[in-house]
Amino acid sequence: MAGDRHAATTRLRDALDQAGAALTDVHFFSGVHTSFSFEIEEKALPTLHAALVTAGVRLRPEGDAAFAVGPSLAEEATVVGVLAISFADGDGDLTHEIPAVPG
Repeated sequence: MAGDRHAATTRLRDALDQAGAALTDVHFFSGVHTSFSFEIEEKALPTLHAALVTAGVRLRPEGDAAFAVGPSLAEEATVVGVLAISFADGDGDLTHEIPAVPG
């Protein structure tokens, strides 16, 4: 995903929210990779796909195909997903200073 990773992460979170996805977990791996775990109703997958494309996410062909809605076994099927984003311009050597704890 292109651009500043902070802005890109915000765009991605907003896209998930816009589509009605429930964000269940986020993991940051230095400045080069972030993974978002989410749950969404199956019928909202096309909306999520459009929101991600608008946010600047470029998916592989198999990623695009994963957003196709087919017949589900349940009337209100929920999809659990993980979206892993790599930042080409990210800093793989990010460090965080942890303050000393008295005691």
